[in-house]
This record gives sequence, C-alpha cells and structure tokens, in this order.
Amino acid sequence: MGAVHGRSTTYPPGVFPRRALRASIGCRDDGVVKENFQVNLRGVVEILSHHLYSSPHVYVRELIQNARDAVVARIALGDTGTWQGRIELVVDDVNQALVVRDNGIGLTEEESRSLLATIGASSKREQLVSARREFLGQFGIGLLSCFLVADRIEVRSRSARTPEAETMLWVGYGDGTFSVGPAPEPLSEPGSEVRVHARHGESSWVSYDRVRLLAEQFASLLPGPIMLHHLAREGAPEHPPLLVSTRTPPWQLPPEEVFAWCEEKFGTGTILGFPVQVPAAGVRGLAFIGNRTGGSHRSGDMVYSHGMFVSDQNTQLAPTWATFVNLAIEAGDLPLTASRESLQEGDSVTAVREEIGQQIRDGIERAAMERPHAFADFMAAHHQSLLAMALGDDDMLDFVARNYLWETSQGNKRAIDLATKSFYTATHEQFQTYAPLLAAQGKTLINGGYTHGVAILHRLRKQRGKVLLEEFEPAKLLGDLPEPPADRAALADVVRSAATQELADDDIAVEVRDFAPASVMSLHLGGGTGFVSTEDADPWAEFFTAEQPDRRAKLILNLRSEAVAAIGADLAAGVRAPAVRALYVLALLAGGERLKPTQQADLASALTTLLLSAGGTTNQDQHRDQ
Repeated sequence: MGAVHGRSTTYPPGVFPRRALRASIGCRDDGVVKENFQVNLRGVVEILSHHLYSSPHVYVRELIQNARDAVVARIALGDTGTWQGRIELVVDDVNQALVVRDNGIGLTEEESRSLLATIGASSKREQLVSARREFLGQFGIGLLSCFLVADRIEVRSRSARTPEAETMLWVGYGDGTFSVGPAPEPLSEPGSEVRVHARHGESSWVSYDRVRLLAEQFASLLPGPIMLHHLAREGAPEHPPLLVSTRTPPWQLPPEEVFAWCEEKFGTGTILGFPVQVPAAGVRGLAFIGNRTGGSHRSGDMVYSHGMFVSDQNTQLAPTWATFVNLAIEAGDLPLTASRESLQEGDSVTAVREEIGQQIRDGIERAAMERPHAFADFMAAHHQSLLAMALGDDDMLDFVARNYLWETSQGNKRAIDLATKSFYTATHEQFQTYAPLLAAQGKTLINGGYTHGVAILHRLRKQRGKVLLEEFEPAKLLGDLPEPPADRAALADVVRSAATQELADDDIAVEVRDFAPASVMSLHLGGGTGFVSTEDADPWAEFFTAEQPDRRAKLILNLRSEAVAAIGADLAAGVRAPAVRALYVLALLAGGERLKPTQQADLASALTTLLLSAGGTTNQDQHRDQ
C-alpha cells in the first residue's frame, strides 16, 4: 500500500498528502447491494468484549497484526523485486476514524466475500476461538475486534496474486450486514486499507494520543517500518509522522543499557540480569532480578511474539517460585491463544517454563561464584521469598540448601556445610541466648526464627539424611553443663544460698554451674523444664519414685562469670540481693521474656543500688541527702 488513487490523481508510494488522506476517508459504496453476515453480530461483540479480549484497546493490535500478516504473506509469494513492506496508521480527527494501510498480499473479490465465513452462523465462544486458531490470515476474527469501538468498518483491498487485480471495497455494519463490490477509488498497488469509524461515545479510542500509545506498545519491536500519521482538525496542531516500530529488543541492547530498560519497564532497580533462551522453541530474552522485596506471588512478565507485544502481565514462562524475577521474552514458536493476549498452555509452554526455571537457578548460582557482591544484595532482598518458595518446591529447596546462609553459632553457613549434627531454635531470642553457650562447646546452633525458617529446616532434615538436624531443647544440653570444681564448691554454695533466699517468693529453683563462655552470666528455664530428657523416659516412673522431678522454673548461674562469683564474696549489706535480682531479670530478658511491671521496677531498683554502691553511696545516704 502507500499510493492513493483519486479519480484523476496518483500519489507515489509512501506519500500521503493532506487532501488525499482526507479524500480516502470518505470512500463510498454507492450502488453496492448489501448482504447479510449470517451471524449474530451483537452476540459476537458480546463474546469478544467479555470472553475473548480483555479491553477494546486490542483492536489497534489486531489491525497492526493483520497488516503485518499481509506483508509476510506478500513476501512468501516471492519475486518482490525492489518492493519493501510498509505499514501506515493514520489518525483522522475530522472523521473520528483510524486508517491502517499496508502494501501486503491484499484480498481477491472471493476472499472479500468470505471475509467472515470463518465465524460461521453461531456466536458461541468455543467456535470463535476455534476459528481464530485455524484462520491466521490477514483478516477474520481479528477484524471483528474493531466492532468493539465502531459500528462501521471499511476495507479496500487489492490482491497481489494477479497483476491486474481489481480493488474491492468491503463495508461491514453493526446491524449484521455487509456490502462487497468494486471500490470507487481503487488502490494504486496491492495491499489493504482498513478504516474504523468510532461510534458515538468511543472517539477516545481513535484519538492520536491513545493510538500512539497503543501502537508504540504493540509494535515497538516489530522489524518493519510502521509509521503513524495525524490529520488534525482545521486550525489544530498536527503531529509529524512518527516511526513506532523497529526499536531494539532488550535482549539485543548493550549491557550498559539493559538495566536502564528494565528500570523503565518494570519500575525497579536491577540486582542481576542474564539471558535465557530455549532455541528449540525459538524463545529468547532476559531475566531480571530487581531490588524490590517481593511478596509470595509473581508479578507479570513482558512477552512478545515475533516482535508483537503480547502482554506485560504474563506469568506462564517462569516458575511460580521465581517471585523475584521479571522476564522480557520473545516467545518464538509458542502458540498464542485466540485473543493473542497469552500463550496456549500445553506441553511446549510447560517445557519452556521448566527450562527457564533451571536457567534462572543457574544464573543465580553463577552470580554466587562470579559476582559475590551482587549475590549478597540478592540474598538480602529476597531471602524470605526463597524460603517461601522452597516450602513446596524441591528444586528450590535444593537451591536453598546450596546457597542460603543460615545464622549459626559457628558463623553463617549453608545447609550443605553444616556439621553432621546440628541444633536449631524456633525464635531469635532463644538463638541469641544459647548461641554463645553452644559455640563454646563446639556445637552448631542454627537460628530458625526467620519466617518459614523452622519449616524449611524440617524439610532439609527429611531431604538430606546425612545431616542430623535436631530442635534445640535447653533441658537436654544444660544437663551436660559441668558442676563447679571442688575448690570452688564452697563459693557455689554461698551463691546458691543467696540466690535461693532472694528468689524464694518467686518460686524459682537455683542451680549453679561452671561453663564457658563467662559472658553468659545467667540462664532462665521456664517452669516444667527439667535437666533430664523425657524423650525416652518411662511415663510411669514418677508414680514409683519417692522423689518427684522439680517442675519449677530455674535460674542457672554461671560461676565462671565474675559478676556471679561476686555474689559469694564479702559484699556490702544490701548489695547482694539486688545483684541476684538483676541477674534473674537479665536472664528473663535474654530468654526473650516480656517483663512484668514489677520486674521492670525490680531491675531499675537493682541497677540503682548497684550503681550507687559502686560510687560509695547507699540508698539510705541518698534519701538522707534529699
């Protein structure tokens, strides 16, 4: 297409003078007998708008797709010589219409008359979908999408199959009728011209700004030139011609431009980016990992099919566990649904999704080895997502085992690097309390207090049989804490007696041990906890023994700590009791206990007494000064 013939004037290809464009909008079908679609058009539009297409905006894509299909079909005829494919869109503000022209293969009279035959006489969605899949030529169901915004569609077309082919005019109406006949104003070369006249209330769909946005979205990566023209109302500003296609795909951009493209399109900075491809399916593109902490669901990917934009909300080509990934993908040979807004689910899509998932894992693991700083940023931003996805995905669980760093008493470690036997806690507070103790004993304690942490550790325990992961139970390990040596037994008795006396009203059992590290001054065990494991204990034992186990809460004092040993020294009157009270409340805090108001007051009072004592002043002295 490209030349416009009036009754006596011929314009060269690619040139659309203002008066010629205006004249072409008003093509007539005078004297042509109307025929019936033999289809419930209103029912078709209802199906198109509510079941096939997501929005009327798709009509622009369908017109561009039809034109592109026609150009491709013209190329397939061969012997094109110096011919070059061309597609042009014209926004006509005066007539509130959109015109789409191509110089593709065109239609014969017979093809024009059977234009809508593919939809049959029924308006059932299943038949429309089937027809769309079977008829991938220039026109058909796609043309009907124009009825979402219009009540009148005009098509002028001249076939490229015969040199002297006549230009045919097809006009479809919203009442279900159409007319076909020779065009009063023939085309100067093979191709087609479609005019969509917006119905009342739908003119925004053929406005320049709307068409430009849609054309740039749908056609930006198409390889051939697609020009957008504007015919403004008299006296109104007119936009210059605009090329809306032939942009460089992101997977062909220089590396320094790729991340900028991602930030513009996905609205997030990028931590990692790497290519993904499945050559057997013609699929290629990029995977981006953004720096925005994600949720448990994937956001949409940007998918193209042979350069035509399909969707920016597609979720079919990456595994559900990859919530932190955005894809920009050319879908290649993967078939589209009837609406061309998504991919047909099937074995091919499943295979591509699995392969892309593996390439995402490989890309992240390469980053772990080759780009440690970027990998650290990735883990910081997405570790919670990794754990969440590993709950139900064995491949992701294996990835976590090889890459996720767990906080342990021996430093940060991967699951595959853990000791043969390790322990884990269910809370951060428990880990903070007991990690120094187990570290001093050369044992590994894992912090499972993060979201999904314990559940993942349970899964790892089942999956990786060689690593024994056991939940930490204070009673079992504290039973191994050594008693004070003989030369400090007397001191231990004094400490125990003083602490027992001070805590008598709190119903606390006091035990004194001597263990590393000295920085752990005191530990608190809740009531009902004993030192002996009950895992294999005889449930009837307590009924046959004279001495019942002590079920009271326990305060464990570490004699190796100078602060604890000082309790047994010759302290000033009134200092020993506050010291014991402070050690008790500090043990509660270290264990993650929430202090009662009375305990908060006890701690404040104890610290006040100890500080005043250190300065040579007593509470009584302070009160006298006041």
